[in-house]
Amino acid sequence: MTGLDDTAVEVVMSKRSLGVVASLVALSSSACLERRLESVAPCTRSSVTQNVRVQYVDTVDLLFVIDDSGSMEEEQRSLEREIPRLVQVLASGDRDGDGVEDFRPVRSLQVGVVSTDLGAGVPSPRTLGACVHGVGEGGVLRRTAAGCSEDDDGVFSFARGEDATQFVSDVSCVTTLGTTGCGLEQPLEAALRAITPAEATTWTAPGYTPPRFLDPDTGAYSMPGNALGANAGFVREDSVLAVVLVTDEEDCSAADTSIFADDATAAARFGGGDLQLRCTRFADRSANVLHAVERYVDGLVGLRREPGLVVFSAIAGIPSDLLEGASSARGLDYGAILADPRMQYAETGERENFLRDACTTSSGSADPARRVVAAAAGLADRGVAVSLASICASDFGPAIDGVVARIADALNGACLPRDLNPDADGRVDCEVYEVLPGAGTTSSVTECARLGGRTLSSVVEIDGVLRERCLVTQLDRASGLAGTSPGWFYDDASAERAASCGEDGQRIAFTEIARPALGSLVQLECLQTIGRAQENADSACDDSIATCELGMFCEPGAADRCGTGSTSRDGVPIPFVCDEVERLCAAPCTSDADCRSAGLSGHVCDQRTNGEAAGGALEIDPALAGSIRGTCVNPTCN
Repeated sequence: MTGLDDTAVEVVMSKRSLGVVASLVALSSSACLERRLESVAPCTRSSVTQNVRVQYVDTVDLLFVIDDSGSMEEEQRSLEREIPRLVQVLASGDRDGDGVEDFRPVRSLQVGVVSTDLGAGVPSPRTLGACVHGVGEGGVLRRTAAGCSEDDDGVFSFARGEDATQFVSDVSCVTTLGTTGCGLEQPLEAALRAITPAEATTWTAPGYTPPRFLDPDTGAYSMPGNALGANAGFVREDSVLAVVLVTDEEDCSAADTSIFADDATAAARFGGGDLQLRCTRFADRSANVLHAVERYVDGLVGLRREPGLVVFSAIAGIPSDLLEGASSARGLDYGAILADPRMQYAETGERENFLRDACTTSSGSADPARRVVAAAAGLADRGVAVSLASICASDFGPAIDGVVARIADALNGACLPRDLNPDADGRVDCEVYEVLPGAGTTSSVTECARLGGRTLSSVVEIDGVLRERCLVTQLDRASGLAGTSPGWFYDDASAERAASCGEDGQRIAFTEIARPALGSLVQLECLQTIGRAQENADSACDDSIATCELGMFCEPGAADRCGTGSTSRDGVPIPFVCDEVERLCAAPCTSDADCRSAGLSGHVCDQRTNGEAAGGALEIDPALAGSIRGTCVNPTCN
C-alpha cells in the first residue's frame, strides 16, 4: 500500500474464506459502517480485499459557486443571512445549539467564492446579453465586493479560537456578488475550474488526470485549472473539500461556445425564446453542445484520495416536497426527482417561449436543475457526501443545515444503520490491528510499546520499510463510553454516535487516549461463520452423505437427513434442523446465546416467523409461514 503521509490512517477491510469481514471505515477518532450489507441467501465463501485510505480531518475548504445573473438578488441575501450560523456551527461542532458538541469542530476553515459567469468563450460578432467574450470571471476566487474588505488571494480563513466577527463579515459580504453576470450560468464548470490543479498532486486520487479548460483565444480546451494558479492555497492537502452551488437556473456548462452567439446562424441553430432554452434544448450529451455531467463527477471525485472527503451541495431549482424527509444522500431518490413532471424541460409554461418553472417563490422562480441533480446522483454513487435543497424555500436555514450535516459526515465518518452482533458486554467478534509508521519517518511513534492499549503482534514489511503491527485492545461498551481506558469499542449507544450516524447507526470508536498514531494503517477484521452455497452440486444433504454439514441443502420435512453434523453445543452434538426459509441445514436456537455456544461466531437467533423472514423474496409452505424460524443465521447474509 502506498501514498501514505504523516496525517493518513488507512483502514483495510477483507473477506476471508472462513469469515465475512464487516466493512468499517475509521475516520477521526471513530469509524462508522459505510454501506448497507445486501441480503445474500445463502451466504457464499468468497475472498475479497478492499483498501480504504482516510485521514484525520479537522480542516475544511468550502467553495461557494454563486449565480450572479439578474434574478439572484434575494437568493444572495438569503445566503448572506445564513453565513454567520454556518461558521458558528462548524467552529463549535454544536449542530443544534444545545451547548453539546455533536461532531468534531473544524480547526481551520477556508471559504472562497466564485461566480457562475464563465463568459462567452471565443470571439464572435455579437454575444448574448451580459455574456462577454473570454472566460468571464474564469472560476477565480472573488477578492472583494462592493463595500467589503479586500483580500489579496480570495481565501478567507478562520482558525479555532479566533474571533470570527471579521471573517463572517467578509464572507457574508463577498457572497453578495450582484446580478450583472452572464445569464447562461455554468456553475459546474466554474466549480471544477476553480479547484482543479494543473497536474496530479499528493492529494489527488490515484491515476488522476486533471481536465483542461477553455482557452478563449484558440477555442481549445488546453488551459489548466486554477487550484495551483490563480486560486493557489485554497485547496489544502488535508481538508474536507466542500462545494456549494447556488443557482436558480439550469447549468449551461458549454463545450460549444457558439451557444452564446447572438447572430442569425446561432438563432437558426438554437431557436428563439428565453436564453435558457438554448441550454435545455441541447442538454442531451449527443448534441455535443454542453459538457457531459460525467466530466464533473470524475473531476470532483479525483480531487481527493478518498471520495468521502468531498462534499457536494446544491441549492437549486428543485421542488421542496421532493426533498422532504431526505436527511442524507442515502435518503435521496434521484431517479424520482428527475422523473417528476416539474423537473422536465417543458416550453409550455405560463410565459410563451420560456421554460416551465420547477418551483416558484414570492421573489421569483427557478428552472429545473436536472444537470445539477444528475451530477449529485453520480457523485453520491461514487461515495461523495451530497445534499440538495430547493432555492425556492422560504429561507436557506435548512439548506445550510444540509451542508453542515454533510461536512460533519465527512469529518466524523460515513454511517449505516446496520448492527454487528455484540454480546451482553457490547463486545463484537472483531480484531483491530494498527500498523505503525516505520522508523525514520516523520511520525514520532513507531513502536507499539509507546502507545496505550496496544501489544506487539508482528513486524511487517510495507514498501521496503519494516513496521510494527500492534493488536489494539477491545473494550466492553461501558469502558469504551467512559473513555478512561485505552483501546477501541463497538459504539451503538453514545450521543456522538447518534449525532454522526443516526439513531440506528453504529461505529467502531477509539477512546480519546488511544487514537491511532498519525501515519498508521488500521486493520479491522470482523469474522463471521459462513455456510456453504446451496448451488454447489455437492452440497445437498441426502442419503449419499453420512454426516451432513451446516448450510447444506435439505428438503422440507426431511430434517433427519441433516443429522447432527460436526458442530456441538457445550460438548454435545447438535441435531440440525432443516430451515424452512432457506432450505438449509441449520442449528436450532431460542436465543443468541445458543448460537454462540454452538461456536457460530457472529450468528444470531432468528426469532421471526418463517413468513417474516422470507419477506416475499423466498417461497415457503403457507402452512409453515406462521411458525417461529428459530435457527441461527448470519446477520450479514440474512
